[in-house]
Formats: sequence, structure tokens, C-alpha cells
Amino acid sequence: MNNIDFNIISNLGDFRLEAKSEFSQGVNFIWGRSGNGKSTLLNNLAGFITPDEGQIIINEKIYFSSNENINVPPNKRHISYVQQEEKLFPNFNVLKNIEFGFKFLNNIQKKITPSEIIDLFEIRHLLDFYPTQLSGGQKQKVALARALARNGNVLMLDEPLNSIDFISSKKIFEIIENLSNEFKLCVLYITHSIDEISRTNKNILYVNNGYANEKKTKSSILEFWEDENLLNDIDNGKYFENYFSSKSVMVSKNKFSHNDLGFYFSGEIKGIIKNDKSTLIKIKSDKDYFVSLDNEIFSKLELNREDKVFCFVYKNLVL
Repeated sequence: MNNIDFNIISNLGDFRLEAKSEFSQGVNFIWGRSGNGKSTLLNNLAGFITPDEGQIIINEKIYFSSNENINVPPNKRHISYVQQEEKLFPNFNVLKNIEFGFKFLNNIQKKITPSEIIDLFEIRHLLDFYPTQLSGGQKQKVALARALARNGNVLMLDEPLNSIDFISSKKIFEIIENLSNEFKLCVLYITHSIDEISRTNKNILYVNNGYANEKKTKSSILEFWEDENLLNDIDNGKYFENYFSSKSVMVSKNKFSHNDLGFYFSGEIKGIIKNDKSTLIKIKSDKDYFVSLDNEIFSKLELNREDKVFCFVYKNLVL
């Protein structure tokens, strides 16, 4: 079973990261607001930033120790890493990008082949394309495929699905989850998405103002939104039973024309909580529904508590 254990301090100008935690096999989420140190944490663990103090241990082997003067270079840490910006090799086509790390592995390390990953991601039609010919979502798929083909013991993903459409992102997340179980991968997964967090039963590492040493339940990560009634609903599990993302629902103060592409509900807004990207609203109808909207859409709708709203859910896009 693959695992990572760390206790580090890293100073970058005026920013200070203090991180202490451990992760084991499976998908492990890292969550927090933008600019609080999530990407900095992964860059320290991967070896792209050298911590000032502490140690990093992967599978009981020390990869960094300030006391013992150990600092294993990134290419020897057996970590596969997908950063926020897709850093594909511009002079390689898709196939060569995916195969690049695989060719340096020995036979024992080759658990899954590039060809198998290409089929899982359904990107065989892109193999002759170059990065400049790909869309943002296609680049992210290729970057993920390349990382998995490297067969690292630890897979680190920094918001890997933020440019991929809703249906594809759901499929790819399931692929990542299945591969982590099959090959006992330890996956560190940065996200801002409540949709993704709702899929885990593990506690989540909460990163706040440079401190990354506290794990929270998927309900308690919403504490900073300061809406006790809505938080109680989340703690009781209601949120996860009747939740729809902005990609699967339309919201209006006016009635929709009915059709057979989905289903409708209406009700009054009983709770509103916001973060820096999206707004979650609780709607009281025949049951409690929870709808996530992009902040820009929420602002345009000018919604307030006690407003009556009408919602249309596309049946093929329900989370």
C-alpha cells in the first residue's frame, strides 16, 4: 500500500506554509480557498520547491529531511503530478507525450500501459495531434493520461478536471478512483468543487492561510460559510441526496415551459452560502433541494432568501 507522510515548513517571500499530515491509498482531497497554499504544498512534496524545515516520507523512505540533509530530486520521487496548467511537451504529439515517462520504467514498475490509459480516457483519435491543436479540456485529459502512464506510487492532481465538461469529468474521476483502488495508488487531489468532495467518505485536508495540518469531514469544510441551518442539513446527509450542480440545472424566478428532457420543481429559498467561486442555495419544495450556481449567475438572478424560484433539471446531467 502506498502512502505519504510529511511535516514541513516552507517560506516563500511573505508566504509561510506549515503542513503536517499523512495520506494512504485512495483519493485524498485537499481543499481550501485560492491562494492559501494548496498548490505550494504539492510543489513541496513533489520536490519543485525545497522546504526550509521538516521531512517528507513516501512508503517509509525519506525523500526530504532538513536534519539529515536529504533532498531526492523530483524525477526520482516516483510521483506523478498534474499541475493546474497543462505542461505538455509542445514538440511531441499526444502519443509521445503520454509514452514519455513510461519508457523509463522497469518491467516491475509497469502496472498499466499507455495504450490501456488511452482507451480508458477515450482519446485514441487525438494521438497524432500536437498540444497547440487541442482544446483546454483535451489538454487536461492528455496530462492526466501521461501522469497515470508514469505509474508513480503517488499521484498528485491540482484541480485536474476544471476545464473538462461535466459528463467527462464524472467519468474520469471514476477512472482515477478505480485505478487508485486497483493499483493501491495514493492520490492527492486538490479541488474547489463541492461536487467532487461529495463523492468521498474520507476526511479532507483543509488548507487555510498557509496552515495544512487539520483534516475535516466533507460537511465541516463548509463551516466558514456561517449558515447553521444549512450546515445542519449537510451534517444530516440531506444535502448529498438532493444536490444539483449549475451544469445540470436551470434556475429562474419565472416558470419554465415543460418538456420531457428533465424534471421540474419549485420552492422558496431558505438558505444561501457562498465561497469565492460558487453559491449554494437551499430550496424548500416537496423536499429540500440544494443547487450550486456560479457566482456570476447567482448575481444576475438577484436571488434572496424567501424568493420563490423555478428549477429545471436536465435528466441526463444529474450528478
